[in-house]
Amino acid sequence: MSITDMLSMAFLNLWRRKMRAFLTVLGMVIGVASIVVMVSLGIGIRQATIDSFAGTGSLTTISVSSYSWVDNGSGGGSSRETELNKKSVSAMKQIEGVQSVMPLVTTYGMIKSGRYVMDVSILGITQEDAEDFGIELSEGEMPGKSGSTYEMVLGAWVLSNFYDSTTYRQAVDSNGNPRVTSSSRMQLTFDYRNIYQSQIDLTDEEIAQDPLGNYYKVKVTGIMSDENNDFSYYCLMDMDQLVKLAKANSDYVSFDSNKYDTVLVKCESIEDVKSVKTEIEDMGYGTYSLQDAVEMAEESTKNVQYLLGAIGGVALLVAAIGIMNTMMMSIFERTKEIGIIKVLGCRIDNIAGLFLTESAYIGLFGGALGLGLSYGVGAILNQFLASSGLRSIIPAYLALGAVGFSIIVALIAGMYPAVRAMKLSPLAAIRNE
Repeated sequence: MSITDMLSMAFLNLWRRKMRAFLTVLGMVIGVASIVVMVSLGIGIRQATIDSFAGTGSLTTISVSSYSWVDNGSGGGSSRETELNKKSVSAMKQIEGVQSVMPLVTTYGMIKSGRYVMDVSILGITQEDAEDFGIELSEGEMPGKSGSTYEMVLGAWVLSNFYDSTTYRQAVDSNGNPRVTSSSRMQLTFDYRNIYQSQIDLTDEEIAQDPLGNYYKVKVTGIMSDENNDFSYYCLMDMDQLVKLAKANSDYVSFDSNKYDTVLVKCESIEDVKSVKTEIEDMGYGTYSLQDAVEMAEESTKNVQYLLGAIGGVALLVAAIGIMNTMMMSIFERTKEIGIIKVLGCRIDNIAGLFLTESAYIGLFGGALGLGLSYGVGAILNQFLASSGLRSIIPAYLALGAVGFSIIVALIAGMYPAVRAMKLSPLAAIRNE
């Protein structure tokens, strides 16, 4: 018996008993739809978790610290410091999977605009760093190098956080709008006495006799974006300009452009994060990535995914029992037919193949229709779940896997009836009424 004959005969056998075949396929449709929808909700929970962390920063960025924890193997350990410097930065750039490395060269200063002031954390960057690490501005452009005026990008919340240095009242009008704007005249200083001189105890002769630090004119070139931005709380300056200012104000700020407390490493893809973290930790540094938090969250949601999958699996198991029942009834009804086929010289494996093909048809039709139903149910659920951030996600691998799995389940369910048909005695089968 050729494959074509077997396929056509199996289909016709199902077609002869349309209602029974329909009800069996319907059971498979419900089983497949149940497991696909449940698993898709689990995938949706996982994706919602990833999206929530991605909103707080890049999942491909690793924060490297000079301090790491050394486990002594008996439940305890100690902290170890390994210097982060230009040499270690160069070594990190050579690690496979690393796209870019940026040392966080930062210092603190105060911006003054009229009687209003704001304490700021300033990060030195290069144009290359800004591009590689996806530093986004809500308006304007990155700072460059200028003469007596220093260009700066303000942090996302700086303008709304200016305050009066004497009353400490926030610098906003009656409508809550910032009184200081990006076009306001601003000055930068690193000597807090310039801002809080009236509050300083001038009886301290050493403080009173020291000359005050300088003011530097600041030109605001842009404002940081506060969405999906790891750097929104920093003010940005050109790296060379910041180093120049910090060296000139070494009496007021602690700054070393050759030694770093933190270095950011950007990986080429999420898949590279784990291996890159391991190599950096082997160098003696401490690491942290949002991937760590994502993995912890995924561990906590795994049980939910298993539970959802098990619920769908129960429906599929019931459908498989239905297929087995249908095939067994088909054998009892076609016992004489099977005996005649055997007497005419049909091979035993062809008889088994015929019943398995019928089972496979049920699995195929049930899987395909069940998948279609899953998309419909998923779309309805997404309408109701839109406000919660959860959603049903059916990726291509789940769709194809569901159809393939339903065929496999149907074949397994049809295995016993097929073997039963194969073992029927031809003479006993012919005599059967």
